[in-house]
Amino acid sequence: MFISMGMLEIIQLLSVFFGTLIAAPLIVSKKAKKRMMGLFAVIAGSFFAIIVQLYLGLYYFVFANAFWLLNACNGIKKIIRGKKKGN
Repeated sequence: MFISMGMLEIIQLLSVFFGTLIAAPLIVSKKAKKRMMGLFAVIAGSFFAIIVQLYLGLYYFVFANAFWLLNACNGIKKIIRGKKKGN
């Protein structure tokens, strides 16, 4: 099964791995550092999903993943600002 996988399937698996399996448990963490790592995983997963969707011509889904990517960037920005205010 894995031997016959092409690059597109590998990128899809990376999207699911980073965007869901890694990100979900980290984002709900109480620690800011773990939440930030989860948001970086969301960014990576969204990036991989956008690559696959552009290749397949699923342009409307690109906007949905761009939305998640921008929200993750906004979340990282808020965590960084919160750390600066805390010091």
